[in-house]
Amino acid sequence: MVVWLLRMGNTMVLKVNIKRIMEKEITTTEWIYEVARLEAIASKRSIVPEMWEERDEAFKSQMTEYVEGLRGKPLPTPEEAHDSWWRKYEEMGWKYGKIRDVLHKTHPDMVSFNKLPKDERDKDEIFLALVEFAFKYIPN
Repeated sequence: MVVWLLRMGNTMVLKVNIKRIMEKEITTTEWIYEVARLEAIASKRSIVPEMWEERDEAFKSQMTEYVEGLRGKPLPTPEEAHDSWWRKYEEMGWKYGKIRDVLHKTHPDMVSFNKLPKDERDKDEIFLALVEFAFKYIPN
């Protein structure tokens, strides 16, 4: 994996597999996902998803398709991005639930954008900023 967070006592340790990055084994979508995941950890967000390599292939495929579909186009608003995410999750069999549960495919963010807590609305904006950054600075 590219990035791990390890707990050593009260300290979080970040371990990065530089060789994999240098050999270009990481996709743009994976980079965006992992940086967004690390931001969620750093910001102490209530929901932090699994590492990319732990996600199922249906998720990876739909996210890659979504991200690559944004290339060369104006980015959506955070609300539009959230609505797209919500629809894709429904297509993968997820439904609203008070807690995020991978086994039961429930997620508390499967609500309209304006009903999301501020930190979750911010997360959508951060995701889009990472997409913009990746498209500008990371070779395709």
